[in-house]
Amino acid sequence: MLFNRLSFLIFFLLGILGIQGQDSPAYSNFNDQLAQGWNTWNYESMLSHVLLPQGLAFNINFRPSVLGTPYDTNYHYNKITVDKTGRVRPQAHTFDGSYTDVIIDGWKGNTIRVQSAQINENIVVLVEPITSSSTTYFVELQAGFLWNHTGHIQKEKDQLLAITAKDTISINTTGSIAENARPYMASYLSINSNIPFGVYTGPSQTLTQIQKAIQVAKEAYEAKAEAYGELAEGYKAAQSVLGWNTLYDADLNRVVSPVTRGWNEAWQGFVLFEWDTYFAALLLGLDHKEYAYSNAMAVSKGVNRYGAVAFTQQPRNQLADNSQPPVGSMVCWKLYEKYQETWFLEEVFDGLLSWNRWWVNNRRNQGYLTWGASWPNANVQDGRWESGLDNSPMYEEVEMQTVGNNSLFNLADVGLNSLYVMDCQYLQKIAQALGKKEIVKELRDREKEYTKKVQSLWSEEHGIFLNKWLQSNTFSNSISPTLLYPLIAGIPTQKQAQTILKKHYFNPDEFYGTYMIPSIARNDAAYNNDYWRGAIWGPMNFLVYLGLKNYDDKAAKQLASQSYELFEEAWLKHRYVFENINAEKGVVASDDQLNCDPYYHWGALMGLMQFMELGHY
Repeated sequence: MLFNRLSFLIFFLLGILGIQGQDSPAYSNFNDQLAQGWNTWNYESMLSHVLLPQGLAFNINFRPSVLGTPYDTNYHYNKITVDKTGRVRPQAHTFDGSYTDVIIDGWKGNTIRVQSAQINENIVVLVEPITSSSTTYFVELQAGFLWNHTGHIQKEKDQLLAITAKDTISINTTGSIAENARPYMASYLSINSNIPFGVYTGPSQTLTQIQKAIQVAKEAYEAKAEAYGELAEGYKAAQSVLGWNTLYDADLNRVVSPVTRGWNEAWQGFVLFEWDTYFAALLLGLDHKEYAYSNAMAVSKGVNRYGAVAFTQQPRNQLADNSQPPVGSMVCWKLYEKYQETWFLEEVFDGLLSWNRWWVNNRRNQGYLTWGASWPNANVQDGRWESGLDNSPMYEEVEMQTVGNNSLFNLADVGLNSLYVMDCQYLQKIAQALGKKEIVKELRDREKEYTKKVQSLWSEEHGIFLNKWLQSNTFSNSISPTLLYPLIAGIPTQKQAQTILKKHYFNPDEFYGTYMIPSIARNDAAYNNDYWRGAIWGPMNFLVYLGLKNYDDKAAKQLASQSYELFEEAWLKHRYVFENINAEKGVVASDDQLNCDPYYHWGALMGLMQFMELGHY
């Protein structure tokens, strides 16, 4: 008894710190090996090129050579990232940063293309004006060391020298230097930019040599994409959105992929949302094993003080107290199926198991799992955020109930309980692969228990599983694709599945049509395409696709194909990967996406299904 109490106390104290022990040597070594070389590691600007582990960075900034308007935030244009203005148009970014391409479209009437390529341990950057206005400008090369890494920058003639304790790295340009006094806190170069010029580190390069190096890198990028045949553009889009949104977490020395660059400043450097990051790992697994592992391990090790994989992670290992949909075991198992490396499963298993146990200990209300918050008297919105469906009409009438130390929805949720059964199933596979037989039995028992709970939510009258109000023991009439999630875990009988598909999935008044799948039924009074009130979402389509594969392969193939068409069209027309998509108008116009980040990585799940269908995953 004393041992058990002591063990609990130790576990609780570690939980407060947001950790469950020290990193393993394998994990630490993995991070050291991965955080190397030149890439766009700095969230602040897409034109911030950073060398790890030194932390050396040079930023490419723009400044007009003429007078401007006071308080014009774009006069000195130094924080360059995709936003809703359409000014920044990503063209390419390999997963590993070996080639990048971005267009600045319409800044002060100028359109500028910036490409980069890695050459061994060095980098070359090509800056080219595509169209020019009468407003001439300077390109300013600002260098320094990030994250308190040691070193100093000095200007020597027309080059910058970055000096560390171990080496000296030169940063040079083929451009014409202008001697302009600028308020930078370290040495810099100001470059006249009316003609193309290059920036490079290492041995001397001419503009012609830099252009050739960029062309070689671009051809390699194109050739790799062409290997995917009809999915070549989709492969480029997936690489681009994941590549541009992969950053360096200096606090924990790891490579992570936040949802999109523009969100990071407000979260003190980066934010990892739980299910978003697992899906990023799955997407990276298409062709970059190491980045896929890094993200899956990062989120799986982010276990909060209560034992759950945290809803959010921020710098300095700040972990939220609540969680999000349990998709981690599924993602980690699919990565294992592709790459067959047991050490990876060992690294994620403890966090995944702790999380699986947390759900039944902290989110059980009258025997069902419900969304909630890990503190008393929480707001309903706290539970909505945990669901990941922030403004879904399913939760319009929800009330919070205090259960133990938690605040829980008074609604038994079909989607959550089904995803939990799926989690038990995939975690059993992982435990089996690791030889943990007792844990396999524990998980199998919970799988059976919650399979029965989902079956108890079947409505014969409606021909679908329905959420249930716990106080009145009555069904909710709100119809969402989450009610199709039992298909993922193989819970419905064949007869039930056929009924669900016929009455609901293939029903054009609810889900079926040219643009699929709306996140609430089209005939719902709240359907208006605002976020989770009808817009199409990659993660929701992907989860429904997994369920369809168990019961109706033809329908799964159709969903994969239609989803890919929207994904590819958005990329080709706008060079965007939308967070969500208008279920009435598609992606013809970017302005039709009512409440949507234009460059959000899990939007690439709309394409991943087709890669799976054609055997690329």
